[in-house]
Amino acid sequence: MTNRRYLFYPIWFPVFKMSYRYLFFALFGLLAAGRAQAQTNFRPGYVLPLAGDTLRGEVDLRDGRANAERCRFRANAQAAVTTYSPAELRGYGFAAGRKHYRAVAVALAPAAPQPYFLEVLADGPAALYFLRDAEQHELFFVASPALPLAPLEHSTARVVRDGQIYTEEQNPYRTTLATALAGCPAAQSLLPHLLFQESALRRVVELYNACSGAQPASASPDAAVSRAVLGLMGGVALHHLSYDGVPYEKAGAVSNHTGFAFGPTVRINTGRLSQKISVVLAVLYEAEKFDLESQNLYNGAPNGVFTRTHIDLAYLRVPVMFRYTYPRGKVTPLAELGFTAAYALKTDNTTEQATATGYFMKPQPLLAGEQFRSLQLGLGAGLGASLRTAGGRNVAVLARAETTNGFSNVTGISTSVLHVYGLLSVDLTKK
Repeated sequence: MTNRRYLFYPIWFPVFKMSYRYLFFALFGLLAAGRAQAQTNFRPGYVLPLAGDTLRGEVDLRDGRANAERCRFRANAQAAVTTYSPAELRGYGFAAGRKHYRAVAVALAPAAPQPYFLEVLADGPAALYFLRDAEQHELFFVASPALPLAPLEHSTARVVRDGQIYTEEQNPYRTTLATALAGCPAAQSLLPHLLFQESALRRVVELYNACSGAQPASASPDAAVSRAVLGLMGGVALHHLSYDGVPYEKAGAVSNHTGFAFGPTVRINTGRLSQKISVVLAVLYEAEKFDLESQNLYNGAPNGVFTRTHIDLAYLRVPVMFRYTYPRGKVTPLAELGFTAAYALKTDNTTEQATATGYFMKPQPLLAGEQFRSLQLGLGAGLGASLRTAGGRNVAVLARAETTNGFSNVTGISTSVLHVYGLLSVDLTKK
């Protein structure tokens, strides 16, 4: 008997199985290329000249330090780009997300004071600013009617007490805030236990501004906390099972299944870490069906009989992917790398064998009880592109590969599964 699994074995699977191993290298190559080449990420925004009216157009949104040292502006997509230093503007900002930068002179040891574009986290009678220095340290500054611009300092020190060495927090930022926010009991009451966290610092400054009669508002909420964008994902799923072990230990067995995967997604934009990096979590439902057969009836078949197995599974798969978006305009390439966990909702599997007379023995479970691994783990990588629609939502097309440890808990039985996806995701909420 000719084995049908070889007749219908897709010829592209061996090629892909070899190629997908290099997909990780392609991802890192894309990241390296992104850093090596000049990138642009123009968004609707404005600049504030030293004199005259506000100029509106598009501002290049960069990461971390780059935003503090220069502002790249153009009137529209066809206009020439003008680069401003902090000494040439009062500030700049973006129309979406209320993200603003203000030119302020600060001293970063050991250098003398010089102007930087500080990100405005809270504004009013008192202002809270953020700056990332050349060593990637996060620096916060406060300014109020009672105190000129001052850094909020926080550190740890080793102290010896009763012969023991302890690590102790040094919190001079609380004293600085007590001076800057004097006259507001609501803000002062929080200071003794105030954490050195952006959200906590912003809250206490906004309380002071509310005491002063100003409307409490976060000037840059996107930077203060991560934003979660809800969406839907779905597409074609190709599953390739490589089975090695009883009852196919002599030649092994492979099987393929084409189905669908679909479910909700959450994309968390890391904001403060990078404008290009996000974390994408999905909960995808997918069914997997595999049919395994021995190579032939008598010649070399296990136990001299013909064996066939039917496996009918269903999973909730949760891929957690770290996504890098390479900004190049309206259509942006993306790459992702991460891990997956899948829980089996359905674990039906049976094996039957034919004797020399052609009589099929009663089907028995191939893997039952603790022999079946209900929780499947794996690694994944993908490449694709994202398009921002006129409504401000993203639509992404993605090719993803995942390799998992399969569904066997039995020593000596390997059930590795390679999953290949063609996916489309649509945002339901705006970034």
